[in-house]
Amino acid sequence: MTSRDPSRPPSDLVARLRLWLENAGLRIAGLGTAVVAVVAVIVIVVASIGGGGSDVKMTAVTPTATVVAIKETPPISVPTPKTTPGPNPTREPFRNLDDFLKDYDYPKDATFARIKIPSISVDARVASRTVGRDGVMADPSGPADVIWYDLSGWPGLGGRPGEGGNAVFSGHVDYDYLIPYAGVPYRGQGVFSKINALSTGDLIEVEYGGKMLRYQVVSRRQYNSGGNTDWTMVWSNKVSKDSVTFYTCGGPFDTVTREYSDRVVVRAERVP
Repeated sequence: MTSRDPSRPPSDLVARLRLWLENAGLRIAGLGTAVVAVVAVIVIVVASIGGGGSDVKMTAVTPTATVVAIKETPPISVPTPKTTPGPNPTREPFRNLDDFLKDYDYPKDATFARIKIPSISVDARVASRTVGRDGVMADPSGPADVIWYDLSGWPGLGGRPGEGGNAVFSGHVDYDYLIPYAGVPYRGQGVFSKINALSTGDLIEVEYGGKMLRYQVVSRRQYNSGGNTDWTMVWSNKVSKDSVTFYTCGGPFDTVTREYSDRVVVRAERVP
């Protein structure tokens, strides 16, 4: 199946402009209540519609632009456990991150950075994921690891730690299914389970590129995933100071849809 020119979205785009809101958090597939901490990447669309047709083109992202998402299907969680668990399908799930990490450690690719948030006892390794033109922002591999998103293909969004932009990270708030890289089940809190306890001034340390970068929390906000949130403002790299943004799920959990209603976003700025 050949890929379509991303500058020529389908003609039914207008009817689907609000799809991104429904997919603000990556979908949970298969078992349990694992939640993902990210929203499908955002693109800016300028539409000129007339005579029953549609002429739509991509434009550069700006902090004040209207946000929509162009996708053929909802965002895909990666990995997506759907089948019978692997080596230990009958064993009791791990229920504690420390116990799990003692036996199985982090995924092998979690070498991009390390994050420490002393006030909520977070000390986690970080893997990187590139966000391509399909807009998929992959899940963390399990309950313990954090993901940094390479948004370099999306002008105006994201950045690397310490380079003056807005480095975007995600982590699970809780987790309840097979951990694919370990082949064992887990049911319990995720790395960002206490993110709602963060307050203005709390310290966040990011070990990256041989340096220890220090940030202080400047805001913690909670957005309804079905609201009219301008996510370009959340991911924008037009920031006054080098920043990091952490994203996870929050609010009430719907046992039918297996999704949280809200998204929690923490922003921190670089300090000496």
